[in-house]
Amino acid sequence: MKMKKTAAITICFALTLALLAGAAPRTAAATAAKTKKAGIKSSVTIQRRSSYAAICEAVKKAKTNSQNTIYSSAASLNLAEKAADGTGTSAAPTDSRADASSDYSKTNTQVSGVDEGDVVKTDGRYIYALHDSRLLIFKADGTATAQVSSTALTGENDLKYASELYISGSRLIVVMSSYDYYLCNDVAMSDTAAARPDIGWPRRSETTVAVYDVSDPAAPKLMSTLGQDGSLLGTRLADGKLYVVSNYWVYSEVDQTKPGTFVPQLYRNGTASAMPAEKISMLPSPADASYAVVCAYDIGTAALSNSLSVLGSGSIIYMNAERLYLAEAKYGDNTSSPRTDGVYTVTDHNCSSTTQITRIGLKSMDVQSAGVVPGTLKDSYSMDELNGYLRVATTNNTYTYSIYADDKQGFENYKDGSQKTANALYVLDSGLNIVGRAENVAPGESIYSVRFDGVAAYICTFRQIDPLFAYDLSNPTRPVKLGELKLPGFSEYLHVWSAGRLFGLGQSATEEGSVTGMKLVMFDVSDKANVSVAKSLELGEGYSAALYDPHAILISPDRNLIGFPMDSGYALYSYADEGGFTKLATISGSADNWDYNMRGAYIGNFLYIVGNSSVTVIDLSSYATVASAAITD
Repeated sequence: MKMKKTAAITICFALTLALLAGAAPRTAAATAAKTKKAGIKSSVTIQRRSSYAAICEAVKKAKTNSQNTIYSSAASLNLAEKAADGTGTSAAPTDSRADASSDYSKTNTQVSGVDEGDVVKTDGRYIYALHDSRLLIFKADGTATAQVSSTALTGENDLKYASELYISGSRLIVVMSSYDYYLCNDVAMSDTAAARPDIGWPRRSETTVAVYDVSDPAAPKLMSTLGQDGSLLGTRLADGKLYVVSNYWVYSEVDQTKPGTFVPQLYRNGTASAMPAEKISMLPSPADASYAVVCAYDIGTAALSNSLSVLGSGSIIYMNAERLYLAEAKYGDNTSSPRTDGVYTVTDHNCSSTTQITRIGLKSMDVQSAGVVPGTLKDSYSMDELNGYLRVATTNNTYTYSIYADDKQGFENYKDGSQKTANALYVLDSGLNIVGRAENVAPGESIYSVRFDGVAAYICTFRQIDPLFAYDLSNPTRPVKLGELKLPGFSEYLHVWSAGRLFGLGQSATEEGSVTGMKLVMFDVSDKANVSVAKSLELGEGYSAALYDPHAILISPDRNLIGFPMDSGYALYSYADEGGFTKLATISGSADNWDYNMRGAYIGNFLYIVGNSSVTVIDLSSYATVASAAITD
């Protein structure tokens, strides 16, 4: 097949979205030998830029870099210096309204004590929801439930998109995103490349945090509008501070005299200021000119508390009460020395990937260390920290191909090679050095879900059969596989239900790997060396937003409730070892009331289901619909 080299490389990257160059060596000597053979660095140093001029040069260089840099899986990236301590925290004001119920559901989150944003929240008395760029507030009062306010979050021609909210005492926070693109109206396609090569690319993106005082839910008051450059990557709320992470790409031309053209800007009530140079660090050889921008906003004062940027970007975040981790996949194409095959000059390519991880301390808001693991992560649940050790589950792929060049005839041929897939579990110390590993897990399959529970790790992979692996991580330097269970289908979300029980939400499948519908499964993990299925239930339904968004699932072992949106409405289940899963209710509504943002929340003895056109109230003693409050603008 005739193909240009650049096109072949593009195909390589398209086919290797979770790639790895090979298994990492197990000893320091092996690491050195592999590093020398591959010609790659085993360790590098993060550089903290001290001036805008130095940062500008780094950005210019990054804009010309290609994505073929790959690091050793044993690399440890050390800091040249630390950042100064951040400012203190001012706790969010308490709610001065009448006492709310203490028995209400929270957003399903990964880490206890660290809240995550969602489209619907409750404080036990009111329900807060995002709806078509408006903030809706409902008084949750059983059969007397009613909407009390509707607040426009954006102007009529504003391109901001409200994506998530938080409620903390009398403060409500809305996180919004906006994008600005180069326009191509009245520009001929033939003239685009020569006249405006940047047409069709984003010009800038911004993440906005709007802080409201909802002491009076009927009349929310905007306190402050804060923001940062970049598209939203993720948020977390802990200890009175909202942590916002965005990815900022430098699309524009760099002007050394204008820092705003090459460093992220921060915003307060519309006023922009360039991030200080001392707040910016750079990872080694960034693939492009992109920053991970991390800002801490004090909810009590509605102001910026601290910030930093890392030139090198990120794609997945994990945060606990002390640290934030950024993970960014790095794709590489390693080439061999040319060889001769008949009339052809042949170059062999090995496409692979690693994930670069950056560890950030929240108290001082500084980059503490960075390191690299083989493979790529599925989501934030693929990371977890315990006792200072970061545990990471990755899927590792390699893809090879060869370019046959006939220099005399002036053409190139592309020859496909091999593709291999396996998975791994890595344990990293505080310096993000790999100190423990379990590799070659489920060759030929990919990770679909991960859950860490103390010293235990559960990994679900899938290709045709769904294996659930149980690992013991009590010794960080020696992960041990305790058990393995194979059954048709796969779990896309895992949740620790109780001691010895692990809940899985996923899809059933034939032994040949064909998906047949959703299923619920309760794993018996009381004996991790002999994992089994306690009970399972095939739903025969097509899809749920909870399969890809854990915020969409209402899960409460204490109340024995499992709820999530379905194609037919909102489904509610309970579980018991004796009888398995029991459907309590399916709350179906009109077509205009259903969407993937449907959420369920309980307060006391009522369940409130927030749809697209109404809030439906369910009595949890009878599971009957007792009220419906219409959504109005």
